[in-house]
Amino acid sequence: MNTLKKYSNTISMSLLQTLIFLMLGGISSVQAQQKVHISDKEDVVKQIAGLLNKGDLNKAKQVLDLQIAKSPKDSDLRMFLGKYYWLRKDYSKARFELNKSVAFNPGNVDAKHLLVAVEMETGRYSSAICYVNELLEVNPYWRGLWRKKIDLYRLQGNHVEADRLLKRISQIFPDDKELEADRNYQAELKANDLRKSGKIEDAIAVNKLLIQEKPNQLALYHELANNYIKAGDYYAALSTVDRGLTYFPGNGSLVDKKISILEHDKRYDEILSLLQAQSKGGSGINRTKYNYFLLEAARHANAKDPATLYGKILEADPGNVEAFPHVLNKTIANQQYDEALHLLRSYANVRGMDKALSLRELDIYRLKADKNKVRSLTRSLFLQHPNDTDIKAAYVASLIEETRADMAANEYRAAIPKLNEILNYGEAEERDYALNSMYNAYYQTGRFSDAIVLLQEKINLDPRNVDLKIKLSGIYEVQEQYERAAEIYESVLTEVSQVERENYVSGYNDLMLKMVKLANEQGNYPLAYQWTKRWLKHFPQDKYALMYGVNLSNQLGLKEEMLAHAQMASNLYPQDIPFKLKLANAQLLNGANIQEAYDLVKKEIALYPYHEEVRNTFVQFSTDYANNLLKNKADKEVIAVADQALYYKPQDKELKYLKGLAYEKLKQYDSAYYYQSFYEPSLLELEDFKAHLQFLNQKGFKNEVGLYHLRSRFGDNYTIQSISTFEYSRFEGVNTFIGRINYSGRSEGKGIQGQLEWGRGWDAKWATKIDAAISNKYFPKTAFNASVYRQFKNDWELELGAGYRQLYTEEHLYNGVLGLTKEINSFRLNAKYMQFFLDGHLLYNVGLQGRYYMNNPKNYLMAMANIGNSPDVMLLNYQFINSFSVMNAMVGAGVGRMVSKHISAGVLGTWYNYETHNYEIPYRNLYNLYFQVNVSF
Repeated sequence: MNTLKKYSNTISMSLLQTLIFLMLGGISSVQAQQKVHISDKEDVVKQIAGLLNKGDLNKAKQVLDLQIAKSPKDSDLRMFLGKYYWLRKDYSKARFELNKSVAFNPGNVDAKHLLVAVEMETGRYSSAICYVNELLEVNPYWRGLWRKKIDLYRLQGNHVEADRLLKRISQIFPDDKELEADRNYQAELKANDLRKSGKIEDAIAVNKLLIQEKPNQLALYHELANNYIKAGDYYAALSTVDRGLTYFPGNGSLVDKKISILEHDKRYDEILSLLQAQSKGGSGINRTKYNYFLLEAARHANAKDPATLYGKILEADPGNVEAFPHVLNKTIANQQYDEALHLLRSYANVRGMDKALSLRELDIYRLKADKNKVRSLTRSLFLQHPNDTDIKAAYVASLIEETRADMAANEYRAAIPKLNEILNYGEAEERDYALNSMYNAYYQTGRFSDAIVLLQEKINLDPRNVDLKIKLSGIYEVQEQYERAAEIYESVLTEVSQVERENYVSGYNDLMLKMVKLANEQGNYPLAYQWTKRWLKHFPQDKYALMYGVNLSNQLGLKEEMLAHAQMASNLYPQDIPFKLKLANAQLLNGANIQEAYDLVKKEIALYPYHEEVRNTFVQFSTDYANNLLKNKADKEVIAVADQALYYKPQDKELKYLKGLAYEKLKQYDSAYYYQSFYEPSLLELEDFKAHLQFLNQKGFKNEVGLYHLRSRFGDNYTIQSISTFEYSRFEGVNTFIGRINYSGRSEGKGIQGQLEWGRGWDAKWATKIDAAISNKYFPKTAFNASVYRQFKNDWELELGAGYRQLYTEEHLYNGVLGLTKEINSFRLNAKYMQFFLDGHLLYNVGLQGRYYMNNPKNYLMAMANIGNSPDVMLLNYQFINSFSVMNAMVGAGVGRMVSKHISAGVLGTWYNYETHNYEIPYRNLYNLYFQVNVSF
């Protein structure tokens, strides 16, 4: 329960820090964004930040909606919108907007901080860790981010990784008190676990370290004393309690603990003295308890030594040699240190103070924990007896205690001269301590050159000590001499056994990870990749190294190496989803079939439908695959692929747009209009996109009325002939029904033609068109035409058709049609060969037509020409001329325009030149203007 409470408090503080940071409304943008069309962005940003900070969310939302409408791709505005939803606790919308902000500007740090907060609130800790990692790549020495990452691992239940990170950053930031507190707390947990599991000796070791770190925590003394009692070491338990009483004088719980230990050893006199001391301290004596122990002391009196008698002798003769040691030892054993000092001085006044008495005096002050007195006496004794090994040892021990206090207080410069004395006077173990401490002092004070010299000397004395080499590598790392640091670490890896090698994997990986990240952040991708390959040489199974190998080789365009790294990673970690996704990408870049890559990711989404990275990758591969299908005319498959991907990402606009393009190819224009409307065009595309949507909207209407008017005149005659047409079209799914009436008034009278037409698209490849007409004059008496259309790859279309016309000259005209059409981006090119049979005569006409579509087929420019020994079909239908078996040529040009979503119009001009069989006028010219207006509803 205490553990949960601590982590709850820690994470609450982390959230509070994140909230305070975000409420400042800071805006950072480290990369170029889409140009923001705001007159004064700084004022707008301040306004929005102020409204959000004041809690005026509705007003802030109004301002955001207005500005986002002007600049939908501005990363900062999207970040503020995400922040608005976060304050509303609408985390789903907040996540969506913040992801858009990062997509528009990957360097938006504020958006990523908000994403961390959102993911923590919603329990998506893995995702939060990813965003923290991205922030650490920008600022790798931000302590708060490291602590947040540790908290996230603990929330996730990954205590091993959390402890590893805590240890690592504690080494990087040795002065951080909060990190030190966290480490102590973890040590407490470890001690409790060891105690519960029966590992008393290990628990004692951890407890002793905790007391050194935190001597002012009462509970630690109880825990250590209890562990000593469990281990059967009552003397150590009593010493622990006495040490606790020096920090907590008169503490009732410690006093009771001491009484219970003394009672175990039947030391009743000490218990009684302790109870009397309590009464003198003002707490009052517990008479019942005192009487109980007094009775027990009386019962035990018969087995006691005659120390009391020696005490009476010493009172009469303070210099008695036999009584003095007995009474002094008894007094010290009873912790009557002041009384012991009084006895010692009285004895010295009689016998004189010698070295032995001075050492006893030193022991008493040490038991009293009077450090200042111990320090001064030890130094004084050492100056008096420099050759005495015991005094020298005590002096060195005092120096060690002082240096430990200095190091703990970060007084490294004060510790260095004392450490030099320890090196001069100490034994081998003490000199080793001094050397280690000296290294730490040099390191902490920035004297790296001295630290290197010191370590090198130690390595020369002990060349097989790999820990020293690791420290040396660490100093070179701090000095940013990364090549030297890596060389030393790698030499260690080659020296140790395979079992020992595992102990140094983490440190080497951390070193290489740091160097790769640093080169990556500096944009030096070749160097980062070289470090990565060096890393993989020593640890080819490391996941981070493999991930960097894949990403950096991809960044550098090394497709084959990317595939090799991805294949190795997938083989080593078959259950690791990101590696599978990287493998699919690598295979695709190396020429694999898009469908194979799509099928691979499709299997993963079936296994991990809620995995964020799998979902995003599946959506991306679905988009690529849908684009490929669209190019290959597999329009229905495009819709199926898009629908499946949209299930995982319903708001993906690119998929919806591709779906709209497929519906357009299938001539389902209402659906095409709906899905293509989700597309967000650039400013350059905007007008064309609006026009195309207008076209789709018009094509989605079921009805259309067409009004056409043709004005013609010959070049040698100013008489104008005209034909007017009324047409009604009905669109029913794949069927198109058209009714048409043509009218012409000429000097000989008027003519009317009625015509019916039916068109049908059978599937994506086949379509047909049939029409039949009948008239009373000027037009063919009867006419019938039928054509079949076949679509091929790469936007080719073949037309095969046949027709019949009975002319008013009583001739019968049969025709065959062979047409070929090719679409190239916005161009449509058509070639058509017409073979006519006129009462046994073979006639032909060859025509070419080209159209350039401006954003949709209703807006176009057109040019056309034909030649043959027969007029083209339009003239035959209108029977303006009947010039057969002679040269007929035509050129023309026209333009069409969509006026509104209901109305489109066009005009076409043609010039015909043909032979007349007239010697005086061998050639005649015919000029036509063809006007058309269509109304859809």
